Amino acid sequence: MKQAMEDAGLSTNIAVTDSKMNLRLVADDDGNDATFNPGHLTMYPLKKDFNNESTWDYPWILEEQGPIAGVDYYSTVYSQFSKMSTKPETGKWLQTTITTMVRYIFTSTNYARNDHGFLFRYVTEDGSDPTHFLTFDSPEFTDSEFHPWMDICYVKSEEPAPCEDGQVIMYTVNADTYLAQDGIVHGEDPYMYVGNSGWDGYTRALVDFDVSSLDGDLELNTEDTSVYLRLWYDGSIMGKPYNDPKQMDRHLVAHQVVTQWEEDSATNKYSSTSGTDKIEWSSAMMGAKEDYLEDKESEVYISESEGPMDVWFNLTYLFTDWVNGTSSDMGVVIKDSLHEKIPGYFLKFGSNDNPDETMRPYFWTCQKKATCEPVDAEPKNIEDSKGCVSVSNVTLNNCVAKNGPCPDEDGTTALSDLEGYTYGTTAMWDEFHQMQSACKCCVETETEIMDIPMDCSAVDGESDYTLQTVKYIKECQCQKCSIVSQKRKKRSAPSKTRLLLRSALKSILRK
Repeated sequence: MKQAMEDAGLSTNIAVTDSKMNLRLVADDDGNDATFNPGHLTMYPLKKDFNNESTWDYPWILEEQGPIAGVDYYSTVYSQFSKMSTKPETGKWLQTTITTMVRYIFTSTNYARNDHGFLFRYVTEDGSDPTHFLTFDSPEFTDSEFHPWMDICYVKSEEPAPCEDGQVIMYTVNADTYLAQDGIVHGEDPYMYVGNSGWDGYTRALVDFDVSSLDGDLELNTEDTSVYLRLWYDGSIMGKPYNDPKQMDRHLVAHQVVTQWEEDSATNKYSSTSGTDKIEWSSAMMGAKEDYLEDKESEVYISESEGPMDVWFNLTYLFTDWVNGTSSDMGVVIKDSLHEKIPGYFLKFGSNDNPDETMRPYFWTCQKKATCEPVDAEPKNIEDSKGCVSVSNVTLNNCVAKNGPCPDEDGTTALSDLEGYTYGTTAMWDEFHQMQSACKCCVETETEIMDIPMDCSAVDGESDYTLQTVKYIKECQCQKCSIVSQKRKKRSAPSKTRLLLRSALKSILRK
């Protein structure tokens, strides 16, 4: 799909809002008089490429068993065509919505999956084997009007700010929910709502991030445009019936929360629990000053005609305060500051519990590029296993990864590059029970041997002075942990001066 768009001169930096797959049935099973088994034609994304040479045996992992769920194709992400109760008629077009699958291919989030094509499988309603073949026109059919085709509706997806000379790292949120007038906990709802919808009253969203999970050496690329909270706006929706609901422009504002709250207990009245006690907000729906600060951290305008899109809240200053420990990290509350009390529609945003991972909120950060380099320790005396002590202080070093984990080859830093595995996975047994790892280690790739003069005068049975060899790291690189032990490390040849000094010291020790 991406290649087709690039060939057409279209940008692939998009956020997909809707997509459909269309297939045309042809007659190819007329002699089959068996009773048609009702079910659904079902579409799954493949985990690996195939081509015109592919068969039932190739290129699938278990060969003669054909493509296997979870091994050769994703079985948890799929789309079903309409139910077939009777043998379908020739020439009928079938259509299904594949928006979620296509989002995974085009998303810029950590949940992105490669485009390897799709598998179609007929799934019967009772779980038994199908009784008929379904045949469709292919792209090789002479009349292109009947070729299978898909459409993609999208909006351009652009990062909220340039990240020049930096690296983009995305972090999932720790908790989110929304507060409504119904007194119900909404922490596990797939969507958050902000706005007002008549009888339902107004709502506010809460989002929190756990800064304790961050690398202590994190450095932002700029002071004012390096951290954004991204919410996926999925359009507006009306709640309970209202006599004259109005869609209108919304002015959303993010405020810093200063009262502790819990995703699984926050309502319009209560913020959290302590044992069997419920802790109340200072006033219903959170009180200004007491529960959130009145100063706005960021603002976003959404017009009444706006469709689904990414929404970005600039939280760089607040995020910096959280990381530096100058402000308590209790998240932000997002509210309509213009028409919160005026009935209209709710604005719907994907939550952290949305089944479509690409719709979940996350923090977009532009950080200084991760480094992997030698860092010297404080000079100090070293002692060997015999008790000999270095004549003078010695400077040793280690390889240190700074400003986040080791990046991938393309400069991005993902938690997993294991094809087909869940985001956040760093190692897993594959289908052949072989350990596969996406971890990368900052390790030495070039070392130099140093001869350290050691004083052994206080050690019985040893010469007063001797030499102890130690390694000094000259170069570090990020390497996959699974192959680190297989790599041979280069060793720098001692300089001519070092060789002369070593020879002179040995001559002195012989005397």
